[in-house]
Amino acid sequence: MMSLRLRLVLLTTAAVAVVWLVTAAFTWRSALHEIEELLNHPPATASHMREERAELAAEIAEHLLKPMLFALPGLALVLLVAVGVSLRPLRRLADDVAARAPHRLTPITDSGTPREILPLVQRLNELFVGIKRALENERRFTADASHELRTPLAALKAQAQVALAATDETQRRHALDQILVGCDRATHLLTQLLTLARLDADSGEALQPLALRPIAADVLADAAGEAIARNCELVLADGDARVRGDVALLQAMLRNLVHNALRHAAPSRVEVHIERQGKRAVLSVSDDGRGLPEAEIEAVQQRFRRGASADFSAAVRGGDAGEQNIPGSGLGLSIVRRIAEVHRGSLLLEQGPDGRGLVARIHLPAIN
Repeated sequence: MMSLRLRLVLLTTAAVAVVWLVTAAFTWRSALHEIEELLNHPPATASHMREERAELAAEIAEHLLKPMLFALPGLALVLLVAVGVSLRPLRRLADDVAARAPHRLTPITDSGTPREILPLVQRLNELFVGIKRALENERRFTADASHELRTPLAALKAQAQVALAATDETQRRHALDQILVGCDRATHLLTQLLTLARLDADSGEALQPLALRPIAADVLADAAGEAIARNCELVLADGDARVRGDVALLQAMLRNLVHNALRHAAPSRVEVHIERQGKRAVLSVSDDGRGLPEAEIEAVQQRFRRGASADFSAAVRGGDAGEQNIPGSGLGLSIVRRIAEVHRGSLLLEQGPDGRGLVARIHLPAIN
């Protein structure tokens, strides 16, 4: 579509040209009439001739000024119409935005939009996409929380009823212990849900350049006590890579992978490997434990999805450092994948060599 600036210039030029031509035509006709009168009735004397010339000059000047009294208001009116026509796309845009309901976040069409307005339309469409994503995240978080909290709350209520009805002290104490376990599970679930909600809202704008190896070393140091208790060897292989990231989020991502492997895969060795492959940094966590069936690898990365096999269902449960013996929520790998996405990367799960163990690879954009 024609530029708004060019349209305004052309319409203004055309309006001025029309008014000027009308004024010139009126002045020309008036001056021509006066000259013909002077030629048809010449003065008798020289002094009379001078008077006639002065009178003719005054009349020509008057004829030049009089049309302007009408031309200027006419020019203003024509310019008003020209500007109104030129700004019509802006009015259409304003009407479109004003007529939108709060839930209507469909993109504004940019067909036929002047070049000056096109960036505004594009920014508005990007804003609509962001608002829609935020609303979807909020609705998803509400649905996730209501769905997952219903079960532990029902269990807490049932155990409380058992404790109230129990006549035996041993039975009552067992019910109270189960209430404490249920409270721990609900707390753990809420922590995972809030972490996931924060990740959904995170656009990755506060990422800083950092090296992956110090992060991996800190996580493995924190997990050393649990590894010793489980007779498992933790290994940080040689290699490093630099990325733009958030230290706390990357630590949480690696902590989930390492602790899941320690608790659920029953490995004798967990190895963290960092390397740079072209423009990508690859952070991998591998174990020699029970692994995961190929058919379940994609499904377990979804929220609240657990493996169908009893041996592998625990391996996909979310867990943070220090959370021992708490039933999983099925959010661990979902959080890992979301943290990778915040860092503009991806998560890839593969079976280990010879079908034994599991390898989780995080691919992130590398920097120098």
